[in-house]
Amino acid sequence: TMANASFFRFPQDTKNHGSIQGAENLRKNLRIIPYQFNLSAVWYTRHPLDRKEVFPMPSRSREAAASTKKKHRPSPLLWLLLVLVVAVGGYRLFTGYFPFQPRQSLDGQTISRETLSQLRELAKDETQAKYILKNLEDYPSGLLSLLARNTETLDFVAGYPQHKNDAPADTVGEVTKGEFPLLMQWDMRWGYATYGDGLMALNGCGPTALSMVICGLTGDNTITPYTVAQYADSQGYYVDGVGTSWDLMRTGAEHFGLTAKELPLDEGVITRALKNGQPIICSVGPGDFTTSGHFIVLVGIEDGQIRVNDPNRHSTSSQLWDYDTLAGQINNLWSYSLS
Repeated sequence: TMANASFFRFPQDTKNHGSIQGAENLRKNLRIIPYQFNLSAVWYTRHPLDRKEVFPMPSRSREAAASTKKKHRPSPLLWLLLVLVVAVGGYRLFTGYFPFQPRQSLDGQTISRETLSQLRELAKDETQAKYILKNLEDYPSGLLSLLARNTETLDFVAGYPQHKNDAPADTVGEVTKGEFPLLMQWDMRWGYATYGDGLMALNGCGPTALSMVICGLTGDNTITPYTVAQYADSQGYYVDGVGTSWDLMRTGAEHFGLTAKELPLDEGVITRALKNGQPIICSVGPGDFTTSGHFIVLVGIEDGQIRVNDPNRHSTSSQLWDYDTLAGQINNLWSYSLS
């Protein structure tokens, strides 16, 4: 039913107007085409001369549907952006910071990518490391680097915010004369204290090595690594940016009642000194114990191999070492006895 005749324009057949042929022509040339918009249909006819513009309804409907679907399909870039937002958000939730955000430590230093990468690996298995990673600004960069290099220090580094102002201990604990205690420079009892231009945990391998020797030879447990460090600082035995001077090992030991003797790098000499109960402090270079410079203590001979007290690692102290392995890393060495 046509509600409004104005929707139709009947073609005029001037040649057969009013005749039966004219009516037939009108019937043949009448085209009713649906167009949809606003959920309603409008019907109209076209003049036969305009038939080239009229498309069959099924074809036109498919083109219109395809065009509409194409226009409303989300762009691949939008999907990529959504995935990126979700990934960054998840990373933030897990680690506590954005992956592209520069990270700074307590002392304002930018933390290296290598250190961050190692801390992230550690955080996969260690809750304390995950907490540290989320609160990097609470820790000095040196301690973060120490942890990245040496996972044995995890408890020590994690305890920095709570214990950094604790007073250093007065003793190293129980010692037996003739036995050399294994002490760590990053021990909570003195590792947070200042030595030179940094912390004992970072700079204190020299004082810690000498403390082990003093305690073992004298039996005096009050000569802690920090006690030796204070003396070294007061006498100028610490060189800023370099570390503990060899002079602390040569002459500084006399202050604590010891006699130091510089030794040649010789397996026989080292073996005799150790068998005579004389510990040996070695200055070592890059290798099994350090990437720069370090002090270790040779404390005895077992099964033809050398026992080492490394003030930075329990792992290297728990094994025996061949002379040849150590010799290539030793820069200088001193044996000690009571004065």
